[in-house]
Amino acid sequence: MIKLSFEHPEDFKDLFENKSRKVTDGIVSGISKAMENNKPTADLFEINFSEHDFAYEISLPSSQWVLALQSCLDYYHSVGASDECIDTWKLLETAKVW
Repeated sequence: MIKLSFEHPEDFKDLFENKSRKVTDGIVSGISKAMENNKPTADLFEINFSEHDFAYEISLPSSQWVLALQSCLDYYHSVGASDECIDTWKLLETAKVW
């Protein structure tokens, strides 16, 4: 799980509004760890804001893994990240039969 800290909610919105490497890496990593640990839900991000003493957790159920991994694969392909494409494709194929 990737821990992300923000000063303001607008900063959070900016990170997740457009596809980014950090978010994509977090999704792939979270799903991979969930599969390794045989968990039905992937814990992806822990979000906190400096103005508050609590955090939000973002997770993804296994029913959404294939769609999420396909999106991550598309992103890696668009930025020319060949190694990540291969790893994500392998993970995607495993998720399809999960």
